[in-house]
Amino acid sequence: MLLTIGYRVWVAESDADHLWNTAPLMATCFGGGLLLGWRFCWVPALLLLVSDIFLGLSHDTGVGTYTLTSAVAYTAFACLGAAIGRGTLGKHWWVMVAGTLTSSVLFYVLGNTWAWLSMPEYAKSFAGWWQSQTVGLPGPWPPSLFFLRNALIGDTIWCLFATPLFFWKPVRSCQAGDESISAAAIAS
Repeated sequence: MLLTIGYRVWVAESDADHLWNTAPLMATCFGGGLLLGWRFCWVPALLLLVSDIFLGLSHDTGVGTYTLTSAVAYTAFACLGAAIGRGTLGKHWWVMVAGTLTSSVLFYVLGNTWAWLSMPEYAKSFAGWWQSQTVGLPGPWPPSLFFLRNALIGDTIWCLFATPLFFWKPVRSCQAGDESISAAAIAS
């Protein structure tokens, strides 16, 4: 999780425009919640909120309603991961991949819908909403779908690296609801 935050800040502060939005946000939230369980599912959401605040302050955009809305979404997806992790499905690595990618798409749609609702540049019609989901606003930014593609790439790579954790005994016992969570499981 800390590597995700470090990578996210590095990309935002660098000139690597092609890497925008490749930080595995939903993998960190959903996958982190799935692997850490109820007791610690808030940790990924808190780390992402802190990085959002840092990035907002360092880019002079401040902390606005989008940051707070994102924090609610991060927490919801982490809690969803923790809830699924308690059940039988949470024991399978493919659930992490499917849940993460689904969470990415939902976060993208919700985030762009928020942009459509709050930004006067978008027409308040289905065509304006569709524009927010596909091409975005004209200007220096790439099309909206660029950000979805990069989010799915980043989240998929994170899931591939995290999959071996499903075969590691301390994590499997955390998923089963064992209260004695190991420090190694939290660090992952």
